[in-house]
Amino acid sequence: MKKNTKFTLSLFFFFLLLLIQLMAIFFLPLNYVSAAIVVFIDLLLLVQIVLQHRRLQISNHQKIMQASRVAEKALDYVSEDMPVGVISWGTDYQFIWMNPYITDKVKELSLADQQDMINELIQRDERGKNVYKIKDTLYHFQLNKEKQLVYLIDITKEVELETKEQNLQAAVGLLSVDNYDDVIDRRDDKEISYLNSFITTVISDWMDSYQIFYKRINAERFFFLARYEDLEAMIDNNFDLLEKIRAAAEKEGILITVSMGISYGNQSLEVIGDTAQNNLDIALVRGGDQVVVKDAEENAKPVFYGGNSTSAAKRTRVRSRAMSTALRNVFNETGNVYVMGHRFPDMDAIGASFGVSCLARFHNKSVRVVIDEQETIPDVDRCLEEIHKDGELEDLLISPSEAMKQRKTGDLLVMVDYHRPSLSISQDLYEQFDNVVIIDHHRRGEEFPSKPLLTYIESSASSASELVAELIQFESKDDRQMTKMEATLLLAGITVDTKNFSIRTTARTFDVASYLKTCGADASLVQYILSTDIQSYLEISQLVGESEYVREDIVVTAGSETKKYDSVTAAKTADTLLSMVNINASFVIIRRTDDVIAISARSTGTINVQRIMEAMGGGGHFTNAAVQLEDTSVAEAREKLLATINEQLSGGEDE
Repeated sequence: MKKNTKFTLSLFFFFLLLLIQLMAIFFLPLNYVSAAIVVFIDLLLLVQIVLQHRRLQISNHQKIMQASRVAEKALDYVSEDMPVGVISWGTDYQFIWMNPYITDKVKELSLADQQDMINELIQRDERGKNVYKIKDTLYHFQLNKEKQLVYLIDITKEVELETKEQNLQAAVGLLSVDNYDDVIDRRDDKEISYLNSFITTVISDWMDSYQIFYKRINAERFFFLARYEDLEAMIDNNFDLLEKIRAAAEKEGILITVSMGISYGNQSLEVIGDTAQNNLDIALVRGGDQVVVKDAEENAKPVFYGGNSTSAAKRTRVRSRAMSTALRNVFNETGNVYVMGHRFPDMDAIGASFGVSCLARFHNKSVRVVIDEQETIPDVDRCLEEIHKDGELEDLLISPSEAMKQRKTGDLLVMVDYHRPSLSISQDLYEQFDNVVIIDHHRRGEEFPSKPLLTYIESSASSASELVAELIQFESKDDRQMTKMEATLLLAGITVDTKNFSIRTTARTFDVASYLKTCGADASLVQYILSTDIQSYLEISQLVGESEYVREDIVVTAGSETKKYDSVTAAKTADTLLSMVNINASFVIIRRTDDVIAISARSTGTINVQRIMEAMGGGGHFTNAAVQLEDTSVAEAREKLLATINEQLSGGEDE
C-alpha cells in the first residue's frame, strides 16, 4: 500500500513540474528569468526521473530476492520435508546425493547394493514396472536416466487398502462330482446313501477348513460363496480337495473325482455367477478332476489347476443320440454345409470330415469338404490319392479360396477335430460363417467360437472319427448307408489317434470299429495310408538318437534349425520314444515345412502333457498334445519348453 502511495505522489510531482514549465514558457516574457526557471524545472524533472528509475531497480531487485527466498524455501521443503524420496547417482551407479526422507531407508546399503538398486530401478522402468520395495515399504518411482535422478513415492498404504479391498471381493464357486451317475448305477439305496454321506463329509470338511458358505444343490452339485482371500488360500494349497477326494474314494473302491468352476471380481454377482458356471462347464468338457478359476472381468484369462487324471468316459448312447437329433435339426435350419478340419490335417480330421459329409448327404444337404492340398502331410497325401480315385468323394473337395467364393448367407460350417479358430485351414473362411458346429475330442481351451449352434466335445472319446461314426450309426437306415471308402477313412482316423487301438480306447471305440468293418472298411487300405516311408523312418531314427533326458522320466529331442520336417514325423518320433522303458513323457521339437516350430508331446498317463502344451499356447489331451510357435527358433523353443516343464510340474498353471 505504501509503495503505491509513493508512486502516486511521484507521478503527481512529475506532472506538476511539467505544468509549471509549460506555464513559464507560455505566460512569462521570454528573458533570462523565464529561461532559468525552465532550466531549473528540467533539472528537477531529470532528478525525479533518475530517482524513479532507481526506485524501480530497487523494487525489482527486492522482488527477485523475495522470489528466490520463496523458491529456496520450497526447494528446502521438497528436499527436506516433502514425503518423496530423491536419489541422485553417478556414472558408476553409486549414490551421489539423497534427501533426508529416503536416507534412513538406504543408508545401510553398501556401494555394491547401491549399484544393484539403481540397475534394478532402470530395468524395472524399461519394463514399465515402476514399483520398488525397500525393506517393508513399497514405492512408486519416476526415473530420469539422463539427469540420473529417481523420485520415490511411498504407496504402501494405498497398496494395503487395494489388497484389503481385493481380499473382500466375492468369489462364487460351483462344484460338480464327476461320474456320479456312473458310480451309483447298479447300487442299491443303502449303498447310494453311504456314497452321498461319504461325498458330503469329504467336501464339507474341506470347505469348513476355509470357512466357506456352501450348500448342496443336488446329489452331484455344490454351490459355495467365499472371499477372495479364501480363494487365495485354496490356490496356495493347489486345491488339495482334488487329491483328497480321489485318494479317499480309491480307498473305498470308488471312482470319484470333482471339478470346480470359480469366478471373482468387482462385477455384479450375476456376472460372477455366470462366469463360474461357464468355468465349471470348461472343467467338465476338459475331462473333469480339475478347477478353472477366472476373473469375471472381460478378456480375463482362466487359470487351470489339477487335471492330474485322464478323462473318464462320460459319454452315453443317450447323449450321442441327442447330439444326432440336434445336428439333424441344425442341418434342417441352415443352408449348404462346409466341413473343415485343422491346418495340416491328420487322418482323424480327414475321416471325421468325410463322415460329416455322409451325415449331410443323409439329409439331402449340399456339402463340401474344405482341404488345402498345398498343406498336407504324407499320410493325407496317400489318402487324397485314394480319394481322387473315388469320383463321388473327389467331387466333395473344395479349396478354401473357392469355398469363400461359393459361401452364401445362412450356410453352415462344421469344425471337426479342433475348436480353436486360429487352427483352421483358413481362418478367413471361418470368419465368414455365422452358423458354426463343433465336433471335437480335444479338451476345451480358452480360445473358442463365440456362439456355436451346437458343440459336441467329448474328451473321453478316442477321436473325432469315433464321435462322427457313432452319429452315422444312429442316422443310418436301409436306404442311406455310408460307402466303403467313407468307412475306411473313419477307421483310419480312429486307428491313427489310438495308435492301432493301443491308447485312449474304450468299449465304445471297439464297438464303432466293429460297425465300420460291417460297413466295408478296408483294414489293408488303412495300413497303406498310415504306413511310413524309408525317408521318414530315417528322420525318426535320427531324432530318437539325439534325444536326452531333462528329468528322470522325461526326454526331449529337437531337429536342426535348417532341416524341415512334417508334423507326422514329430508325432511318430514322440510315440517311438514313449514306447521305450523308463520314459513317461516325450517331447519332439521340429521346424515344420511352413517354417513354424512345432512341438509334439506324449505321455503314458502319469504326466499331463496337455497342461504343459496349453501353457505354451497349444492344447490337446492328457496324454497327447502339441503346440505351434511362430517367429522363434528351435533352440528358443527348447528353452521355453524346459522352463514350462519345470513350472507346470510344480503346481497350478496360467493359460
